[in-house]
Amino acid sequence: NPQPREESEIEASCRKWSYLIPRSNTNLYHPQNLDTKQFFKMGWDLIARDEAGTHQHIITKLGAKTGLAMIKALGDLMDISETEDATLSIFRERTLPFYRIISHPDVLSSLVLETPLDSIYSFLFGRNGQRALSMFRFTARAVSSLLASSRLDGGDLSTDAMTSSLAVLEQLIEINQRAQVIEGFSPIVETIAACIPDEAVLSQARQSLSKIRRRLNIGASLPTATKLSTPKVDHNVSFDLSQDLPGNLSKSGPRHNNDHASISEIQVLPTAQEIRSSKDEYLPSIDPAKHHLPGLAGLLDRQFRLLREDTVGHLRDAVREEYASLLHSNRTKSAARHGNQGARKITYHHVQLLRMYMDRRKGLQVVAEFDQPPQIQNKTVKQREDWWKGSKLLQFDSLLCFVSDADRIIFLTVSSDINAAPQNEVVWKRPDELPSLFRHGKRATALLSMVEHRTGDVIWISKHLGTHLNSRQSLVEFPGVLLPSFQPTLQALQKMSRTLDLPFAEIIAPELQSSDATVMQQPDYTTRRGFKFNLDVLAGEPLAMTPGQAFDFEKLRQGSTLDNAQQSAVIQALSRGLALIQGPPGTGKSYTGVSIIKALLHNRQAADLGPIICVCYTNHALDQLLEHLVKDGVQHVIRLGSRSKSELLQNLNLRHVAHDIVPTKTEKHDKWEHNRDIGEAIGAIEEILSGLNNPKSWINIQDHLAKTNTKHSQELFGRGVDADGFQAVRGKRFRVVDSWLKEAPKKISSNRAVEELLSVSLKEMSTSERNRIHQHWVEQRNAQLAKDLVCDLDAYYNSKSALDKCHQELDLRCLRQAHIIGVTTAGLARNIEVLRRVRAKVMICEEAGEVLEAHILTAFLPGVEHAILIGDHEQLRPQINNYKLQHDNPKGKKFSLDISLFERLVKPQIGNLQVPLSTLKTQRRMHPSIAELIRVPLYPDLQDHPSVLEYPEVVGMRDRLYWLDHREIEDPRVPQAVSLSRTNAFEVDMVAALVSHLVRQGTYGNEDIAVITPYLGQLQQIKKRLAGTFEIVVGDRDLEDLQAQGLQENSDNFREGGIQVQKTTLLNALRIATVDNFQGEEAKVIVVSLVRSNDERNCGFLKTSNRINVLLSRARHGMYIIGNSQTASSVPMWSEVVSLLCRSNNIGTSLALCCPRHTDTPIDVSIPDDFARLAPEGGCGKRCSSRLPCGHACPNMCHSTSLHHAVRCLERCQRVKTGCEHACPKPCGDRCEANCQVILSNVALPCGHITRQLRCYEAQSPEKVLCQVQIEHTMKDCGHQTKVCCGELPLAEDYPCSASCGAALNCGHDCNHDCNKCNMRVDGHITVRTHGICTALCGRPYTTCSHSCKVACHGDSPCALCTELCEVSCIHSKCGLCAVR
Repeated sequence: NPQPREESEIEASCRKWSYLIPRSNTNLYHPQNLDTKQFFKMGWDLIARDEAGTHQHIITKLGAKTGLAMIKALGDLMDISETEDATLSIFRERTLPFYRIISHPDVLSSLVLETPLDSIYSFLFGRNGQRALSMFRFTARAVSSLLASSRLDGGDLSTDAMTSSLAVLEQLIEINQRAQVIEGFSPIVETIAACIPDEAVLSQARQSLSKIRRRLNIGASLPTATKLSTPKVDHNVSFDLSQDLPGNLSKSGPRHNNDHASISEIQVLPTAQEIRSSKDEYLPSIDPAKHHLPGLAGLLDRQFRLLREDTVGHLRDAVREEYASLLHSNRTKSAARHGNQGARKITYHHVQLLRMYMDRRKGLQVVAEFDQPPQIQNKTVKQREDWWKGSKLLQFDSLLCFVSDADRIIFLTVSSDINAAPQNEVVWKRPDELPSLFRHGKRATALLSMVEHRTGDVIWISKHLGTHLNSRQSLVEFPGVLLPSFQPTLQALQKMSRTLDLPFAEIIAPELQSSDATVMQQPDYTTRRGFKFNLDVLAGEPLAMTPGQAFDFEKLRQGSTLDNAQQSAVIQALSRGLALIQGPPGTGKSYTGVSIIKALLHNRQAADLGPIICVCYTNHALDQLLEHLVKDGVQHVIRLGSRSKSELLQNLNLRHVAHDIVPTKTEKHDKWEHNRDIGEAIGAIEEILSGLNNPKSWINIQDHLAKTNTKHSQELFGRGVDADGFQAVRGKRFRVVDSWLKEAPKKISSNRAVEELLSVSLKEMSTSERNRIHQHWVEQRNAQLAKDLVCDLDAYYNSKSALDKCHQELDLRCLRQAHIIGVTTAGLARNIEVLRRVRAKVMICEEAGEVLEAHILTAFLPGVEHAILIGDHEQLRPQINNYKLQHDNPKGKKFSLDISLFERLVKPQIGNLQVPLSTLKTQRRMHPSIAELIRVPLYPDLQDHPSVLEYPEVVGMRDRLYWLDHREIEDPRVPQAVSLSRTNAFEVDMVAALVSHLVRQGTYGNEDIAVITPYLGQLQQIKKRLAGTFEIVVGDRDLEDLQAQGLQENSDNFREGGIQVQKTTLLNALRIATVDNFQGEEAKVIVVSLVRSNDERNCGFLKTSNRINVLLSRARHGMYIIGNSQTASSVPMWSEVVSLLCRSNNIGTSLALCCPRHTDTPIDVSIPDDFARLAPEGGCGKRCSSRLPCGHACPNMCHSTSLHHAVRCLERCQRVKTGCEHACPKPCGDRCEANCQVILSNVALPCGHITRQLRCYEAQSPEKVLCQVQIEHTMKDCGHQTKVCCGELPLAEDYPCSASCGAALNCGHDCNHDCNKCNMRVDGHITVRTHGICTALCGRPYTTCSHSCKVACHGDSPCALCTELCEVSCIHSKCGLCAVR
């Protein structure tokens, strides 16, 4: 028997503590029987050990009925009428340990302890808050006495008392919102507030007090920093009367059932009423004076509504269009259309919902059937499969909307991928039930899941299953739209609007009516007594910095690799709670950010920072940042999200790291319980679905009647039925229900109502009555099953949510141990419930100028005390979908959704505050001539690092910077095109020719050259044009955009067959990107295609200085712009750039090339064909004058040295092999064979034989040639004569004899096996003879006829009967088999 595990010390302490809790059968209402002092003291001692399993044990016990009895006993002791000494004694020995237990940070942030904690705080609140009021009046008195008592020397006890008490009160009011209307709390709060001394150690208490006051609306929170004066601005505080307000604030009432004054009540996805509504949505402007809510609430409201309009608005409009077409018989069946805002949508027609299934992970699923797209209805199964795979449509997680003219809108996602078998636990009863997009020629089926579990949708689907329905229904797909990319952010904003818990709210969203100046504070954690930043890691020697005090930059400058501006930015970032750093292109934003992170990590323990959260907009930028940190030796890095392309970070992904976290006993038990509950719910749901999927089955009728009408049940099923619903009568089987429906007596013709039929015998009903009551039974059964389904689904989703929290609890424990948590803005919103609980104090956001304000707001987690935003508001703004909301649109300027928080704080709008900015000034990327293009219009203080002055010239080009000016008009937009993007065929050819010329120089390697264009359509054309020559690299974001716009090579161009173009890779990779997806990237040489060229001088996307800035600042050594300067000059910044280029003679109608061999030869190209005419090989039009390595003249045109070395000489090879005088038959450029291959005839071998043909090199050494002449040879021992090759003599001792054995066997036959199989040789002598089974025919004659035995030899066994035909015959007949005559 295994030895019992020894109880640990902490387990023994937990057991002793548990014994202090009264049993449930004892009297719980006599506090004198309960040892509350020992109970809460021991409980706090256990909690203080910071062990997750212990926390869960203590809180779970406290939240149970018996644990709540201990809390009640404590509450009864907290009597305000006690003496001061008694009050202090009770508070110190009982109340304070209890407060510490339930306000411990790990306890409050635990996901699995939410339920018991809610129970504790709800019980603490009591009926109408009376228990909480009584306890906190006592607490306020005790805290006042404790702080004022001369017997105490202040110290940690008073600090803990204040901090814990306010933390409990904050949580109490947060959970029980009724406290906001109970007047008794305000005096208590003010009493405690009056006791708080102005000490840094109580910053946490002041934060709790601020949140409590905000919740109770009893005044401003206490200031925590020195105020900086700001200029007064006169605000217009009146509402814009021309704009109708939301929800019940509207003059004409709510626009629809999803129009609310509070964003917390708005459903993220549009409702059916919202889609049908013709009224414009309420969209708040950027002016806070016109908001219907003030301050932070107004900011969150605005960000939510505008972001929802941008992400959901085009979905709403596309569904509205389809819904309108369903209501009209002359609807247009287009495969792909653009909505009002250019949103691409794919519509699938004649949809039917066939069946429902249940999956353990994905929940309720439904199989939808619809028409195949017209272009593949007549194709083969393989062609349809290829089309669907190539189209990228209906992929896993694709967002769809089911639209029915029966007034139902349901959003769904695809549950299985066409490229893989369904990854679910559904058991398909028949193979034809398996959903398939391509199996059937006319109809396709897909497995879908509901986006949100809504009772109404579940009931509606259950009533509308099957193909018998006549309602018109469609599925609308939104390619490229992923719900997780915006839904979590919107939901996070809704939650924030309820709590209004946002760090730096007084700066980000100041109250209009407040006359206070800007509060610019240092991080709260730096206000601790004696705290200083240790900057040894940056300075290379001992160096300290105290926020708010003068700093000696000279010491930092001596040992730091940072330049002056970077050093200043780092110090300012560490000194401000909210710090902004602007980094113009190439100035080292990332390097500065890494330096800040290193400094913070160096002080992590002293400041008790917890994990530092690093947020980036893109996965690529996040990978780069984390890789930099890991390579610099930073430990305990965790990356969230599955889209990392970095091999280095694979083992640092949260999913990988969390595998090593061991769950506690409580978590194991909870997971087992939740899995059990999920299994039970799924079992019940599957039984219900079997009835709903077959509504008219006899089992449904039987179950319904058994529960509702026993009389009818007995009449119909009283005689019993088998498993298939058949009943046997007089030896015949018939279906009970079907027979009853069809066999009504013809003499009965009554037509009574269903209500009357319920009490009538089934035999006395007419045919019409039977059909009517049968339909009634089906409807009633379906309605009951639908109700049961909703109930069981609720149980399933509740259990699944609880199970998910158990898994998240493990993730939370793992993240708390991290030093760095890396996450994208979208990933942060998806994981916000966990990240809010890691208690991170520092958040650093890179690319902050490119991130939507809503995403940054969600990154300001409640515990953050230090936020550092690094970006550049002069580069790309955040990308949004709706042009009507963009700042550069005159009508959208009042919304300005694409203005980031970074830009808003740096360049404040009306009613906003300006935040100090640190700007980096030294660029290390661009040659000064290129940097001048952005320095003059945007960055007058930008300086060049000396290293950029040493960049080499661009090989093959006369100038490193040039604008090739042309007047070739852009391509006209094709009617009914899939994409609205722009192209320019002339520029495509020009880019291809220029890139090929640059590559032929042989200087530029992997990804040294990049092509940038503002339009996806142009990117696709360039990619298509160059794909046969180069290995093309297109970024993930551009690929996603191409697929979303339908521009990726797919089945739109369906062909029966095609020829695969053979690719010749001239260099490892050529990068092609759109401007919007190339920020943060760079290349040695950049080729730009501007695309737009028109008489209207419409510059399109490139009319904003932000995009122009990014476009012009990517090149290091050289940049070549191909475009119409006349069209571009309509934009002020382009006009300034053109002027700069004109002054330096770097713009013209022809581009000057430079031959690397003949540098004085002028080569000017203005059209693509000029490259082939004037520089066909990348040089000039002259013949190459250099000799090839072999000595022959080079036959090619002038080219680069690398191409010259690659030339293959086609002259006859003159090299001669040693040992003969034969000439090499190959071209000179090919490698000679190592041996002469010329064939010689009739060569004599040393053995005397003549071989007819032999290669020259073999004839030079005839002794090595194996003679193939066959000769007779007598084998040793066995004596057989066999033929062997002359060259094999003398034979080896173990050479196998191939002759037939021939030995006489016992059966009388000779052995016909090979000799080498019968005779085993060792050292040339036969040692073992084994002849095996005789395989000859028997041959023995029969004694009764003239035939012989024809079967295989059977030894001494008698022969079988003869099977030949008998030879005896006469004129009348012939005998049969010989053996049976």
